[in-house]
Amino acid sequence: MRIIEEARNVLEQYHYIVSSHGEDMLQFEDETLLGFICELSLESLLGTWSRRQDDFLRSNSRTLGNSALKAWNVYSVFLSSDIPDEAARKSIIAIEEDFRASRKVVLAGVQTTADVIRALYPFIPIQNIAALETSDSLLKLQGRLSALPPAAVDVLLRDPSSNESILKSFQEAHEIKTT
Repeated sequence: MRIIEEARNVLEQYHYIVSSHGEDMLQFEDETLLGFICELSLESLLGTWSRRQDDFLRSNSRTLGNSALKAWNVYSVFLSSDIPDEAARKSIIAIEEDFRASRKVVLAGVQTTADVIRALYPFIPIQNIAALETSDSLLKLQGRLSALPPAAVDVLLRDPSSNESILKSFQEAHEIKTT
């Protein structure tokens, strides 16, 4: 799997403008943010991340100077399929905690499209897939809704006789102050 191509597909799906910058890098942006993604060996990632970030910022200084919003939303994303050892994991954490110039996302061990999507979570809509296939799915759902007032949950989970009134009933029950 080419990580960089998977990243391009995901970002384009969410309407980012994406352009290639060499074989291992692409740039993405929308009206509010600007960033780049590099697909590198782990060794190269650890050795070149700072220079790559600085080069990107230099080459986009005009764009960032013209958009205060984008200047606050600059991302550097470094992805590698290599599996990190303990020392590399510590280095990855140090890179992500370096708040100079851009927000950083670093993920090693990227093997699947799901891994790429997970790395891109900061830029895409929330991915919330609840698995309710088991026989106790109603109990699991009730557990997930435990922060809501019990009357609101009861209204939501019962089989409504009128589809038009379910939302109104839920809203009214939710407003009931119960402990």
